Amino acid sequence: MKRLGEYDDLQLILDERDANMNVSEAHGLASGMLCVQLDADFTRWVTAVFDTEDQLKALMNEDKQSLIGLFQGTAELLKTDDFIFDLLLPGEEERIGARAIALSEWCQGFLYGVAYMGVGDDKDWSDDSRGVLRDLMEISRLDADSADDSDEQAFMELQEYVRMGVQILMLELQPVDESEEDNEPTIH
Repeated sequence: MKRLGEYDDLQLILDERDANMNVSEAHGLASGMLCVQLDADFTRWVTAVFDTEDQLKALMNEDKQSLIGLFQGTAELLKTDDFIFDLLLPGEEERIGARAIALSEWCQGFLYGVAYMGVGDDKDWSDDSRGVLRDLMEISRLDADSADDSDEQAFMELQEYVRMGVQILMLELQPVDESEEDNEPTIH
């Protein structure tokens, strides 16, 4: 996803600063936080990605700008009516096992992000949302060691399911503003 930055460049920033997660998990975290609150705070996200104050201070300005771009770009993609949002995962040139692990970590990050923003099991989730959350939990436990190249189609379907699941959760966590609905023209 060029709009969010290059996967490898963002991963290098996290690796150089010994972040406690990879870029897919960090993107999942941002996505989960933003699904709960579209104006979630970048500083809160970045302090969850890095363990220590020293790691944060070691970020160069260019690195900070790249991370801000990732966070703000994610927010923009989630806000669009077209739902062009996608998961930040390694490219197709990576072997399926590595991509499956990244998908699993993305789901872990997403679930963490939702919980980090204070939404938990005590929320009165719809049946659809509860099912998506249960599925994301299962995907976060994915055993990628058994994946082979013949699993490409299954992986693509799973990735699309997660993407659509985010939309379902977003609609529940960010309900449509009633005043916007009232302004729509009525068809008689």
